[in-house]
Formats: sequence, C-alpha cells, structure tokens
Amino acid sequence: MLVTAVGLTWTLARGDSSDAVAEAPPAAPLGTANEEAVEGGLAQYDLNGDGVVYQSGMHPYIVQDEPGTCPVCGMDLEPVPVSGAPAGTVEIDPVTLQNIGVRTAVVQERQLERTLRTTGTFEAQDAARETVTLRVGGFVERLYVDTEGQRIRQGQPLLEIYSPELVSTQQELLLAVRNRQLLGGGDGADRLVEAARTRLRLFGLGPQQIARVEQSGTIQERITLFAPASGTVQNKRIVEGMQATPGMPLMDIVDFGALYLQVDVPERDLGWVSRGTRGVVTLAALPGEELRGRVDYVYDTLDPATRTGTARITVPNAGGRLRPGMFATATLYGDLSAVGPVVPAEAVVRDGDGAAVILALGEGRFRPQPVTLGEESDGLVRVLSGLSAGERVVTSAQFLIDSEARLAASLGAMTGGMGTADTDDFPTE
Repeated sequence: MLVTAVGLTWTLARGDSSDAVAEAPPAAPLGTANEEAVEGGLAQYDLNGDGVVYQSGMHPYIVQDEPGTCPVCGMDLEPVPVSGAPAGTVEIDPVTLQNIGVRTAVVQERQLERTLRTTGTFEAQDAARETVTLRVGGFVERLYVDTEGQRIRQGQPLLEIYSPELVSTQQELLLAVRNRQLLGGGDGADRLVEAARTRLRLFGLGPQQIARVEQSGTIQERITLFAPASGTVQNKRIVEGMQATPGMPLMDIVDFGALYLQVDVPERDLGWVSRGTRGVVTLAALPGEELRGRVDYVYDTLDPATRTGTARITVPNAGGRLRPGMFATATLYGDLSAVGPVVPAEAVVRDGDGAAVILALGEGRFRPQPVTLGEESDGLVRVLSGLSAGERVVTSAQFLIDSEARLAASLGAMTGGMGTADTDDFPTE
C-alpha cells in the first residue's frame, strides 16, 4: 500500500469486486520533511506487521508497507525498519563509520568574539610630516643635511641661502634704524623700522636673526634656515648651488613616533570594524613580538574589484623600529556576541540557498538540520536558529563525502527545497 502526504485516505484494491477505504495516518504536506507526518514512528505505516516499511530516498513523504517504486521519481523504495529513526534520517552501519572516521563536536553555548585577520603596510602619519620650503627666492650656498633618512632635531640648521631680496630688505632695516637715530625717534621713524622687521619675518627670519642684524649693523648675506620640527629627513629635493624659488618644497621632515597601518577589511566585516576597534599587529621583521594599536579611521570607499574597504590603525613606534612600507599582519577584535549555540565552521554544509549541519543522533543515525548562521570567528560559527546546546554535529568532511549521496534527498526534504551539497564541492582524494 502506498501512503503519501497528499491525501487523507488510502484505497486498497483487490481484484475486480472489492474495495476498501481506510483513513491514513496524518501526513506532512508535499515537499516537506516527513518527521511531522510520522510523529508516532514508522510503525503506523506497517500495515502487514512485518516490521519493515518502504520509503523513497528522494521523497521521504512517500511510505508504503511493501516494495515498489516512488511514484514521483521512479526510484526503488528503500526498506526501513519500523523501529528505526524517522524519515529524513540516515543510518550508517558501524563498519562504514569506523572506516571513514566520523568526527563529531558538541554544540556549545557561549559568546563569540568577532575577529578579523588581515594584512597591510605601514605609512607615515600625514600630521607628522613637515615640508620645508622657502618664502623668498635664493641660492643654496650650503647644506647641513645632505642625506635622506638622517635624524634631526627641531631648531637644527638645515641650509644656508643667499637671497638678493633678503639682502635688500636687511639694507632697508638698517637704513630705517639709522634714520630713527638721526631724527631722535618719532612715530614715522618707528613705523619704518617695524615695517622692515615685518618683511624679514614674512621671509622666514626669526626674531634672533633680525635682532642680530640690527645690533651688528651689518648685512648677513647668507641666511640660515632651521628645522621646524624633529624627525627624519625624507624626499630631499635640493643640492648645493641650486636656485630655489618661493614655495618650492626642499625636503620633508617626518616624525615616525607613530605610524599608520593601512589594512584591508572585507565588505562583510565593515559593519563592526570602527573607530576604537582593538588591533594586534605582528611583523616578520620582529618575530615573536606583538604590537598594540587601535583603528582610528575607516575609509568610506570600497574597492569594486576586491570588495574590500580600508581601515587605518595607529601603532606606536617605540625605538623607531617600524618603517614606512613594512608589511604586517593585524588581527582586529570586535565586541562579544550574545550568548548562543556555537559550532565548528567545518560542520556547516553550505549552498547558494542556505546552510545545514548533520546531527549525530547516536547508534549510527544521522539527520540533516537546516540552520541560520550568525557571525564567524576563529573557526567557529554562531547558530541563530536550528540547534540547541548539547546536541552533537558531524565535523568530518570525509563522512559528508561518503554519505552525501544518501543525505542529498534528506537535505532537500528537510530544508524545504534549500538544495543539497554538490559532490564537486567536496573533491575526494
């Protein structure tokens, strides 16, 4: 007799003269898992009492008490002991289980910390860079700093220049000072002196340099330019004897006390990586050491080719051992998730429509279970629905390979058409 989930009665025909109609057990709707239909077990379908029923592997809602073929797919029905597991469950004999080495893991109830392992390169901080320029044209007569990478202190001499414009402005200052002395002071004389001083300040001379000109009464043909900040010389663009124009960049002075590490962030992680996210940085150049830093900026743009964004981590550079361009690995740590079921990532069977795990029910019985997944971290996946703590799931890929053919129908039925894993996705050796 054939019992399906599409009718409420079944008909038994014997010969030409007698028909019998009996009410079938409750059945699940077509295309759904048969567990609900066999709440009382498969025994309710064993009408001839031999302890065995026959079930479609591809369509578990097709059950009858004698051999035959599935009216939907035409495949032979498989014998199932009525004492066995509900439909949708696969039984594997002990010898096969031992040969394929099934591994399982217990579903744990715990928090999951979001982590991201990524890579990037170091760059100098923009705010830590001073570009040395001239405010007046002239000729570089002497260079005190002639090597890139040289460390200098704020106020240290960088170069001497000869500037005809500076010479003429110094002459104006000395002339204004002498006129004031001859006239015995006065508002007009004071204004001329102050105007000459202001021009020299605008050209970049400091108060001490201007005072030295006034006190000595002589013109300084060479004017010394001093370092505006401490740091390392980068991008030196001048040599002795070269003519420099106003605003021309001469060199950069970069403070490497802290560097930026620019790291890639996959699109799926951009929602939780933010300003203040902790980072632990390691470098091949510093084996065994871990450097600490925090994300201080997440860029708004996304690379359309790699589907990644960029985050910037500020890393202190104690001892100056870090250099721009160095490659580094960074692990970012986000907030803890809510407490919930967690399984190893290798226990999850995925396809384009969803995900499932294989429950280990004991005594060689296994059943696919659709699940809704949350965040993933360090090889663990949070399960939002479908599992409870204490259940046991299969984690060995070899088991999934060997049993995939038998699990395919159950996966399709249990997930309501979610689809099954393609064996091409799990290549055998």
